[in-house]
Amino acid sequence: MTWLQTIPTIIVAALIIFVPGAMLARCLGARGLTWAATAAPLTVSLVSLAAIAAQKLHAPWSLGVLAAFTLAGCLVVLAIRLPFVLRLHKAGQGGTAWVRPSRPLVLAICAGFAAPAAILAIRFSKIFIAPENISQTYDNVFHLNAVRFILNTGNGSSLNISNLNEAAASGFYPAAWHDLVALVVGTTSVPIPVGTNAVNMVIGALVWTTSSMYLASRVLGNRPAAFLATGALTAAFTAFPYLLVEFGVLYPNFLAIAILPAFMALAADMLKLSAAPRPGPLLAAVLIAVGLPGLAMAHPSILMAFGLFALAPLVTWLVLRIRDAAVGRTPWPWAAGAAALALAYFVLLDIFWGVVRPSKAASAWPPFQTIPQGIGEALTGGLLGRPMPWLAASLMVVGVYAVFRLRRGYWLLGAYAISVFLFVVSSAFKQDDLRDFITQVWYNDSYRLAAMIPVFALPLAAAGAVWLFDLAMAARPVAKRLQGRGRTAGLALGLASWVILIVLAQGFAVATAQGMARAKYDYTATSPLLTSDEHALLLRLDKHVPADGTIIANPATGASLAYALADRNVILPAVGSKADKSDSIVLGYFPSLGTNPAVCHAVEKLNAFYLLDFGSQQVNNLHTVFPTSEQLAILPGLKLLDHEGDVKLYRITDCG
Repeated sequence: MTWLQTIPTIIVAALIIFVPGAMLARCLGARGLTWAATAAPLTVSLVSLAAIAAQKLHAPWSLGVLAAFTLAGCLVVLAIRLPFVLRLHKAGQGGTAWVRPSRPLVLAICAGFAAPAAILAIRFSKIFIAPENISQTYDNVFHLNAVRFILNTGNGSSLNISNLNEAAASGFYPAAWHDLVALVVGTTSVPIPVGTNAVNMVIGALVWTTSSMYLASRVLGNRPAAFLATGALTAAFTAFPYLLVEFGVLYPNFLAIAILPAFMALAADMLKLSAAPRPGPLLAAVLIAVGLPGLAMAHPSILMAFGLFALAPLVTWLVLRIRDAAVGRTPWPWAAGAAALALAYFVLLDIFWGVVRPSKAASAWPPFQTIPQGIGEALTGGLLGRPMPWLAASLMVVGVYAVFRLRRGYWLLGAYAISVFLFVVSSAFKQDDLRDFITQVWYNDSYRLAAMIPVFALPLAAAGAVWLFDLAMAARPVAKRLQGRGRTAGLALGLASWVILIVLAQGFAVATAQGMARAKYDYTATSPLLTSDEHALLLRLDKHVPADGTIIANPATGASLAYALADRNVILPAVGSKADKSDSIVLGYFPSLGTNPAVCHAVEKLNAFYLLDFGSQQVNNLHTVFPTSEQLAILPGLKLLDHEGDVKLYRITDCG
């Protein structure tokens, strides 16, 4: 399959990710860029909640379920909102009418959006290599098999998906990303890897771009230079969006961080800290509230990140309220009320901080550098040993200065400082209770925390670019040359600057990030999860294994991807799957197949009469217990059905 053939799937993915949320956001009253930027976050909420509701109502997860849930949500919102709107209009208090943006601004927004979207789409196509390729990483066994689980069972609830086993007790796992991919695959009938890559391309190229442009506009305002500069730099940072399609692979975090800028922008809108025009505080608060379930079920750690980052605008707002009271602009009781609200928020955040976190055992990522090294990496953007994106980093430094000159956006500096601090703690603080208290929410994982720094570094860099452009345009030699030549000369200079910025931003650092990510998607003879031979054999499984058959497979070798790629059941669908009694007997005692009746009894109970031998290579150098190739080769009671090189498929003939 070629990328050209994948375009219809990508279009379907974009429609699924944007249209439901756009409908709900419009019913809530969002207009303009606010409407565009909140569409994807609200879709994630609708998808997450609809999947849970469908499971409770015993309805299989499908596009029809999402459409019905979206329509119901829109009708409820309109039923609540319209009477208030009509009453306000009748009283002559309908609020300020939405002003259609000027043509230059619309063109700048479109160009600022289209350029990074195209660049990121091309870079992602280079990273994924081909539409059918998969990430050769530990977590991807679960992610791809979770999509298959949703498709086969109709259960996409985040409350039931953690074990990928309907019969076993299950718990919470953030399934928003998996639900989206399942919708795309179910609608287009493409293979799961194709649907996965299509959804990730839309998230990286469209969702991240829209969300980031909205956040930058909260500081820089709705001016063409702001959108063009932000667009030019959206694809310039290596830590996001490239890192999370390379490491992990952390697709749920990838989705959650892509929508995080929109939430930060809305927080600034709600507290009236953003540049005008902006939505009213009530609308911003409602949009946040409606979007939060989606952020939680994209990944709860990013919900907690938003809670922490939101302290920056909250503290800024509180300081302004106290200042207003001190100079007599507002009564002191108003400042006291603001302080009470801020205190209540802090207490609530502290309560959740101790609850919404993984176990200590699951958060064993160690520090790997000194504190000065961590600070240097965070401030320069050369995170985790990657090359520094020198242009973006330089503009970010200028942007910090520009924020002080503009005298707005201090909250953005605060949020950026928090993101840097979190990375330094995880990567450089010693392993102790203090480090756990601060960053265990993110598994003490520096990669997850590094990926959030560009959320704030990007608008700062855009602020730096705009400030330099304004400085250049105001310089006497430039102003003198432009004088008398009309707007055309200024426009030409601006466009030339924009093109140069785009080209320079796509430098060595970004190319290196693309290459590092691409290496994780190639099928070779030595691929860490699924080799080219293993992949070829999986695609032929349907010729030998019946649809109701189950395969004994070691998930650490990639063999359990038979579930996602060949639609055949496996005994352990993920590397972290808990083996039940029958699974344990088969895995631990299979070499005694001909002499131990318990093995055959377990095989029959599992209906697992097929076995995949993918050799001894295991992802992340794991040592999951499984019969060796040598043991299987001499074991009576096995019939070789197919092989590709040293990769083999057996049928168990001594049982059943």
